[in-house]
Amino acid sequence: MTMLSARRSVAVTSALLTGALVLSACSDNGEDQNAEDDAEALSETGEALVPEAEGDAEYPMTIDTAHGPAEIEERPERVAVLGWNPNHDAAAALGVTPVYAASRSFDYGWMDEEWLDSIETLEEREDTDVNLEGVAASDPDLIFLPNTAEMFEEEDIERLSEIAPVLEDAEVVPGDQVDWRDAPRLLGEALDLEEAAETAISEAESAMEATAEEHPEFEGRTITLATDYGEEYGIEYYTAAGGTAEEITTLLGFEPNPLAEQFSEDAVVSEENQSELDADALIMFYAEDSIRENREDSELFNQIPAVEDDRYTSVVATEDERAEGGAVWVLRRGASVESLPWMLEALADWVDDADLES
Repeated sequence: MTMLSARRSVAVTSALLTGALVLSACSDNGEDQNAEDDAEALSETGEALVPEAEGDAEYPMTIDTAHGPAEIEERPERVAVLGWNPNHDAAAALGVTPVYAASRSFDYGWMDEEWLDSIETLEEREDTDVNLEGVAASDPDLIFLPNTAEMFEEEDIERLSEIAPVLEDAEVVPGDQVDWRDAPRLLGEALDLEEAAETAISEAESAMEATAEEHPEFEGRTITLATDYGEEYGIEYYTAAGGTAEEITTLLGFEPNPLAEQFSEDAVVSEENQSELDADALIMFYAEDSIRENREDSELFNQIPAVEDDRYTSVVATEDERAEGGAVWVLRRGASVESLPWMLEALADWVDDADLES
């Protein structure tokens, strides 16, 4: 992937202040002076960075998190977002512009470049690398990082909480088993935008329902999604029982694969157990073509019924624009209200290539 610059700055507050000065220059009456004062206050508090409140929440509020209660005294207006893309996608779906955002990548096919450009400080960082100074410099009044309790050191969380309330999920869930609806709901609760969160969720669910209706051949069939990381790391089973990918495929009409049960605790597929990849459709993801060639040279792999019967599709990231743009990641840990609708066409095409109806 082409990496975005490590940091971008957008002078949102400067633009608002400029607008305020124009107002004052246009008129000297009291009404225009009040407009100038309002514009200046708007830029200083950051209210323009979050949509208008729905009016259902009461502050102060307390939200239980994996790190203890988050005490939110007033409605947050300057939000910092850390962690994987679903956290940032939740903010985008709710119309929230973070003052600070950090993640491993923002170069995903579904992300809005205009929205990314509007973020005051945008940083690409390793998953566990927390820039405390950068977060503090953005002056947030809420730090949103659900689904990251397994990533960050407790010391980092404690130091972040000294900057602003830290909003995390109430329970620690493995990254590939997180409910993609949780992040928008959690942010919606904190920002008095719960209706907006439910609307975003409904739109994503409707997109999956539409895809299922367009592909009745999915109904009642089984599917396996897995990635071959090469000799060092081997195969990882994506559609494990109880995982995010399994839920996505069942929403599209597929039946849970009975073979998926054994991978719910450990997703690694050993070489001798390659036969457990079998399903009505087998989709294998590869980082590069050499890995695909090695796998397809394996005698045990070729003995899998789905492979023998040409119900197998190979997807090589370097040769598939949608895979390179994050569609495979969505099926692992990147599922969100924004990424799921974008990914559906790619998945449907890959299943079609597996000749499910043969």
